[in-house]
Amino acid sequence: MDMDQIINLLINGGIVAFPTDTVFGLACKMDKDAMKKVYDAKGRSFDKPLPMMCNGLDMVKEVAVVSKDAEKIAERFTPGPLTMIYQKKEDVDDYVTNGRKTIGIRIPDDEFILKLIEKIGVPIMVTSANVSGEGSLLKWEDVLSCMDEKIDAIVCEDARGECASTIIDVTGEDIKVLREGPVSLKEIKETLQ
Repeated sequence: MDMDQIINLLINGGIVAFPTDTVFGLACKMDKDAMKKVYDAKGRSFDKPLPMMCNGLDMVKEVAVVSKDAEKIAERFTPGPLTMIYQKKEDVDDYVTNGRKTIGIRIPDDEFILKLIEKIGVPIMVTSANVSGEGSLLKWEDVLSCMDEKIDAIVCEDARGECASTIIDVTGEDIKVLREGPVSLKEIKETLQ
């Protein structure tokens, strides 16, 4: 499956599983119906917003409020295995964040995905390609076995990471780690010294 086919599927409301620099991801465009398909495929609770992927800090700033500290952290650790929770900008529709004022965004260290987002021209919604509550998946065969009837396409390559990204909340004065991952709190704090 080539990039143009994936772009076409995403633009037309399809959901696509593809490998990332961390774990296997499940992607869709920012659209209520497409996002509902992702929730249904994963069995994910609707009170858990889907994370977003952007192709760089400039795109992040189009949808989120980026403080100076957040910018320093992003410049050091992205693209990479770090998801940052920002305040969303007011013009981002509430359905994108399930009514929350915050949004989780990652810039992946993956040329294919970065180019895909660049060609689409807007961020995409990407969560891990697994059944909610179960472990993250790294191999495309494992994703296919649990998602086969629920997705529109899969990229048949394995993910390059070993675990999901670190998640930090940068909306307050203190940085909070919500999920431990490849980037440590110690490394993040060192960046701000």
